[in-house]
Amino acid sequence: MASLTASRALTARPRAAAAAPAPRRAAVRIRAEAPTRAKDGLVRIVNEENVRTVHIAETMLPTRHGNFRLRGYKHSIDGGKTFGEPTAIMCGDVEGGEDVVLRVHDACFTSEVLGSLKCDCAEQLQMSMEYIHANSPGIVIYLWQEGRGIGLANKIAAYKLQEQGLDTVDANRALGLPDDSREYTSVRNILKELGVKSVRLMTNNPRKISELTELGVKVTGRVPCQIQAGMHNKARGGGYLEAKTRRMEHMIEDGYFSDEAQAGSA
Repeated sequence: MASLTASRALTARPRAAAAAPAPRRAAVRIRAEAPTRAKDGLVRIVNEENVRTVHIAETMLPTRHGNFRLRGYKHSIDGGKTFGEPTAIMCGDVEGGEDVVLRVHDACFTSEVLGSLKCDCAEQLQMSMEYIHANSPGIVIYLWQEGRGIGLANKIAAYKLQEQGLDTVDANRALGLPDDSREYTSVRNILKELGVKSVRLMTNNPRKISELTELGVKVTGRVPCQIQAGMHNKARGGGYLEAKTRRMEHMIEDGYFSDEAQAGSA
């Protein structure tokens, strides 16, 4: 009888739900340019298009670091297919603010969901949320740009090449992929929609500073976001964190790659 009831429940036609009021959507449309790959392996913005970022909804989100405002967006180019759903994780009154702490964080399924120790992404995300909650107002803008923008499947292929001795930069190049294909027009649009006048960027990556500055974001300072290396993302011997510093010019403090620093992280 129980199975018959379950079967009927699964096959029953659902009743039409009452139409919910449409959420208020605030869109920011800015004349910008669409991303394309440059010869240096980085993504550059070259072709004039309309970039549109639409605010969909906001809710309160309790976390282990405290309460945050979670704000969802849809991001598209030239009114076409949506190619991203950026999220703003906010603490404090960021609207209209100056020198707002900002972390621009790109998705990392392998570390944030699976707990991978190959990189420091999950730890950087948690550090950013903890810091911003303690030093509000602040924002973490979370972008779905896995593997510096190459996507999850390609990232797994790059990991396989890293097992064979290539570093994170050469693995991408061996696959015919750019060193970094991320773009930040959605960040610029979200900050404009929130009325944020200037930011202190939480990053070790000088490219993020230059890219956001070129997009018109006023960056007034930098907050380091440094995680101690572990045995799987080790800083010495051609490891991931060393490659980020030696090959991609990430700003890591002096002595980080010393034997003493590594022994302290064991």
